[in-house]
Amino acid sequence: MKDDITIVCDLLLNEYGSARPASLIAKDLSKRGYSIKIVSNIISEEINKNFQSHGISTFSLNRKPCLKDESIIWFRLWFEEAFLHRNSLETSKFNSVILNFSNTIAMPSHIWYVQGLPTVTLKNMKPHLPLRYKLPYMLMAKILNYGEKKINRKFASLSKKIIANSRYSASQYENLGINVDSIIYPPLDCKSFKPVTSHPSGDYFLTYFGKETQFRLVKRLLDEGIKIKSFGSKLSIIPKAVREHPNLESFGYVTKNQLIDLYSNALATLFPFSDEPFGYIPVESMACGTPVLTYNKHGPKESIIHESTGWLVKDDRELLEKAVEIWKKGYDSHMRSKCRKRSLNFDIERIAPKWIKIIDSIESDTA
Repeated sequence: MKDDITIVCDLLLNEYGSARPASLIAKDLSKRGYSIKIVSNIISEEINKNFQSHGISTFSLNRKPCLKDESIIWFRLWFEEAFLHRNSLETSKFNSVILNFSNTIAMPSHIWYVQGLPTVTLKNMKPHLPLRYKLPYMLMAKILNYGEKKINRKFASLSKKIIANSRYSASQYENLGINVDSIIYPPLDCKSFKPVTSHPSGDYFLTYFGKETQFRLVKRLLDEGIKIKSFGSKLSIIPKAVREHPNLESFGYVTKNQLIDLYSNALATLFPFSDEPFGYIPVESMACGTPVLTYNKHGPKESIIHESTGWLVKDDRELLEKAVEIWKKGYDSHMRSKCRKRSLNFDIERIAPKWIKIIDSIESDTA
């Protein structure tokens, strides 16, 4: 069994979101000589080829996505596992160290890596959700809460150790009576995410547009004369008053290199969110030397150092006031180097050894 590792994760249609830690860790361990197998509900052809190019084998449950919306696909997979046990019934036994990064495949594992409760995210997002999402959630909230308690206690009973992606996430599971053994933050490839210029233009704020974006706040920022560039794959969700605002430049989907360039040249990254168990965007921004303006809560509170690598505010009013102040007065240029230094705490080169230490201890216990 030594050096054989199975990593279980949710749908792999891309390498972002909750799949990202598993993907980065798998590739790093493979590079270090471990034999890696990835198990998932769905693995796209492109992702499969990418893993194979890194010497990683894959095992798919071959779930056929009936919709294009990844959030809906993920919810269907979660619902089927919570109430029908459909995914776990189709898994094979693997004679290896098993690291389970999934919320939709319950199986015996040495480590279960928890990344936040979906129902907590939905509850916090509810005020900002479009009506077509809000109404179904309100109708199903009690059923979802029941299913979540049930499935998470099953995952916990099947796992020897539980590791969380942040203290905030750990507190959610502990509220369910599930003990979390330790915290390991998600990794970032800081060799890729790094400043691309020593003279950033600094003439815009950067932000991400998604389902949970507080567009009323964005509109107020734009009305204050702040120029904003945004990225995010779904332009259709942007209200017309924001989309057609003269101070907004929206790029929609961007490549990794385009995103790094946007981070590197931004004056700051705005990150207004409703729920964020960890938050890759703040860490990516800091890796590119750009400070982050966001709320003093959840995952970003753990990655950002107030007034050193960004600003942590208590509410929308403070965020608006601080954004206007930064736009008009700027900030100490040394913040950029502090951002880069802080981001290295999350670099895969520092995170991977923490996983290796745990894997080695598992192998010693089972030898």
